[in-house]
Amino acid sequence: MLELRNIAEVFTGVAFREVPDGCAKVVRLSDLSDLKAGRFPVLGRGVAPDVARALVIQEGDLLVGARGATTDVSIASEAVFDAFVSLDLYLVRPNTAKVNPQYLASFLMLPTTQAQLAGAKQGSRLSRLPKNALESMAILLPPLEAQSLIAGLAVSLEEEDHLLKKLTHLNSILGREAIARAIRAANMKQVHKEHQQ
Repeated sequence: MLELRNIAEVFTGVAFREVPDGCAKVVRLSDLSDLKAGRFPVLGRGVAPDVARALVIQEGDLLVGARGATTDVSIASEAVFDAFVSLDLYLVRPNTAKVNPQYLASFLMLPTTQAQLAGAKQGSRLSRLPKNALESMAILLPPLEAQSLIAGLAVSLEEEDHLLKKLTHLNSILGREAIARAIRAANMKQVHKEHQQ
């Protein structure tokens, strides 16, 4: 096992002043749910931060929530490339010679890892995960080939989950439509019966 700091760089998010016509984009904690669902979030726009740690998101980067009851983790997609991360997020840039980014994201989302991250959070109202706690997280690191296979499995399971959710939603719509049609048919039958009397 290696600590996260040995296989990736962790950067703290930056303060970002939002203005409607700004040319820079920012990803906020609330945007992670859209990213995890495969949707394009509506990113905030503003003035580019003028600090050394203000890096833009690249392919292979991970976005990790710094606040909240759970520690949200999302692998960056093209929806957020070239955007900055807000103060409520960490930007994790894996060393791809040592770790597969999707494998790392999957490992960080495991229930046992989530429990460790939750235990490291500080504060009573809106708890925050300290950067050092994230960097010192022990990561089980199989060979890259095995990481790639595990990452592929994780992606397949996520896609299946998205499809099942979509199917459940469509099933619900279909069920409501069937009920509506049954009600209309019963009503027309009643009206027809009344006309015959």
